[in-house]
Amino acid sequence: MAIIISIANQKGGVGKTTISLNLAHALAKKGYDTLIIDTDPQFNLTFALIGMNIINYSDNNIGTLLIENSVKKTQIEDAIVHIDENLSLIPSHLKVSAIERLLMTAYMREQRLKRVLEKIEDEYDFIIIDNPPSLGIFLINSLGASDYVLIPTELGYFSVMGVQLTLDVIREIKSTELNPDLEIMGIVANKFTRQSKVPQVRLDQLKEAYPDLPIVAILPRAVAVEKSQEEGKPVFEFEPNNRVSKAFLKLAESVIRNVR
Repeated sequence: MAIIISIANQKGGVGKTTISLNLAHALAKKGYDTLIIDTDPQFNLTFALIGMNIINYSDNNIGTLLIENSVKKTQIEDAIVHIDENLSLIPSHLKVSAIERLLMTAYMREQRLKRVLEKIEDEYDFIIIDNPPSLGIFLINSLGASDYVLIPTELGYFSVMGVQLTLDVIREIKSTELNPDLEIMGIVANKFTRQSKVPQVRLDQLKEAYPDLPIVAILPRAVAVEKSQEEGKPVFEFEPNNRVSKAFLKLAESVIRNVR
């Protein structure tokens, strides 16, 4: 049965998509059958992985699966895109933002993703969910279906504040019947640099504010990350010797150790 991990932070621009993409690729590279799900209506992850082929999935995407009252396994399989060895994707699409509004009045709307994953989770080792930067029905579905949450943050003031907002949502989810067993794996500190004292100060503040919340990984700032996404590749294939490439592989190792 798959380990399901949400990459979540209500603050935008903290690296959720970058971390989702590179973590999923790293797990697949280590031989784990990995499915990555793009629940963000902005579909950045999907575009990074399949480019303009996104237009071919107007009827087979995460939105069309969630809006079905009784989704069939064959429908899910039709929506899955093979990306690489051990790596597959359930894409987002331009139409997903419209479907998000429809879901707000749907029966059992908070459990739609959980019902989808129950039909396929035995076929994967890991399922990684990239989430939109908002407290909406997709994030609630994602947290309701997940075993763990990774919270990415850049080490700036407003990004750090996003951590607390996300923790509040997780606490609410755990206090209901939706997912009382949800666990926080930890924080991923993104775009760390020693060229300024601010990132280290923010990192120290995070550790002080949340002493029981582990820092799972510290990812250095690197131009190679953006360039690799333009090429549709994980950064450790684009520039294997880059510090951030090694950091992403270590993140995958940390995730594997945590779930064991």
